[in-house]
Amino acid sequence: MTSPVRGYTGASGAQLHYRMLGEGTPVFLLHASPLSSAFMVGQLQALADAGHRAIALDTPGYGQSDPLPAPPQSLTDYARAFLAGIDAMGGIDTTRFALYGTATGAQLALALARLAPQRVSRLVLDNCALFTDAQVADWEPRYFPDLSPRADGSHMTKVWEVARRQFISFPWFSEAPEHRIDRPPAPLAVVQSMANHFLIATPGYDAAYRLAFHAENARSFEGLTVPTMLIDWEGSIVRREVQALIAEGLPACVRVVRAGASVEARMQALVEAVR
Repeated sequence: MTSPVRGYTGASGAQLHYRMLGEGTPVFLLHASPLSSAFMVGQLQALADAGHRAIALDTPGYGQSDPLPAPPQSLTDYARAFLAGIDAMGGIDTTRFALYGTATGAQLALALARLAPQRVSRLVLDNCALFTDAQVADWEPRYFPDLSPRADGSHMTKVWEVARRQFISFPWFSEAPEHRIDRPPAPLAVVQSMANHFLIATPGYDAAYRLAFHAENARSFEGLTVPTMLIDWEGSIVRREVQALIAEGLPACVRVVRAGASVEARMQALVEAVR
């Protein structure tokens, strides 16, 4: 793989960190929570190889991006920050761009596409799911544990447990057999990186995460007019919830792209969706 170029965009105190790879038409990528653009290198490489300039942004308050100046009240607060950072990028024509988001990033991408539909030429959504009101009520108290530092260091054990179980079950805290993820254990280096991202974003690791959690429902596409491709990837940890969203019925501007279980199939679906 080619190492992405890294940099910052935006005004002092509101800078967004990014990773960029390739030349050509711009595609902006938004990551899952509480991660960063470091987890988007595979997407960057696939899009760059296909002739695009791929730019993955760290969400404000995550990775190396500055937090929002005030506690966010909606995903639109993040969308405005993304748009300001995109507008501040030099040497790139960002008048029109394609937009990709996965998990939390999918809900953030939807918010950005609603905020500036004239700017987004194509929207691609990955791990975009439907949680019922009952699931949200049942899961939320356990889904976002308090990870604040403690004098005895016990929060470190909790952070590791949350990070490790992201690759075992969905939701991560569930021991139910039907929630188990059927895949090999994640390499410890990947778990360590995820745990580090939780720590970097703490105490506000759940800010965008929680807002997106509440947005993953049948109303996700309200007000959407941008041409949109929804990836139905067999390897997704939220595949059941993605298919539940599809079963609700999609607006005319949304089409489904099917992808096999492998990571390669997922990347190919992304390239085809952007194309």
